[in-house]
Amino acid sequence: MTDPSIPPPQESFEARLEAARRAQGQPGGAEARGGAMGTAFRLSADLVSAVVAGAGLGWGLDWLLGTGPWLLLLFFFLGIAAGIMNVIRTANAMNAAQQAENRAPDGPEGPAQV
Repeated sequence: MTDPSIPPPQESFEARLEAARRAQGQPGGAEARGGAMGTAFRLSADLVSAVVAGAGLGWGLDWLLGTGPWLLLLFFFLGIAAGIMNVIRTANAMNAAQQAENRAPDGPEGPAQV
């Protein structure tokens, strides 16, 4: 028999914790944080790249045409609008994929019983 005053090894606790998270449908610690951070970087990169591309295009056209800051301002704001639309489109697609994943049964006989 085991002595109840001795705590179980750390690996046992980690394994039980991960099994409990899987049973509840919650993502694991490091994987969930990495996925969320990757998503945040992707969305911010979409927004920033659209703004930079718009401003660069406006600056280049202003330089070529000699129109002053007007095309820079116009394309800067168009870049902001395009970036926001890209972020919304990406977030909606990710949300739809998550909802489809939550609705999908685990196997041919339906969700797993725990």
